[in-house]
Amino acid sequence: MPVQEPSSTTGSPTPMKSLLRTALAVLALAAALSATGCGDSHGAESPTVPGSGIKGRTMVDGGCPMTRDHSPCPDRPLSARLTITSGDPEETVTETTSDADGHFRIPLPPGTYTIRPANLTGAVTPIAQPMSVTVTSGQFTTVTIPFDSGIR
Repeated sequence: MPVQEPSSTTGSPTPMKSLLRTALAVLALAAALSATGCGDSHGAESPTVPGSGIKGRTMVDGGCPMTRDHSPCPDRPLSARLTITSGDPEETVTETTSDADGHFRIPLPPGTYTIRPANLTGAVTPIAQPMSVTVTSGQFTTVTIPFDSGIR
């Protein structure tokens, strides 16, 4: 059954209108706090401590069967997919791809993580092993992730 508002002859708001105005004011305040960042915004990609995480480079070996003084085979950058996991059982925290020069930067709160690297082609090689990394408050831990080309 619908609620009937009593008519007002004095011009003062009815209880229903007062309730509606209060609700709208609360919604406006919540929207303003959210827009200015005063609300809780700890999403999956927003670290709780700014300025901490993992940075580094993904590299693949030169692929030479034998290193010679006159013909070195230096490591070269490799764009790769990096899956960051944490916890027991392990859960994916985030995923990223290193750039064409192998560089990456992943903001993360302090803790211990496992980097699970994979090449972008889906082929068996080049291959890299998972790596455990500890992130300290206020710092980016620097790592180099070595991929094995499979050539000996």
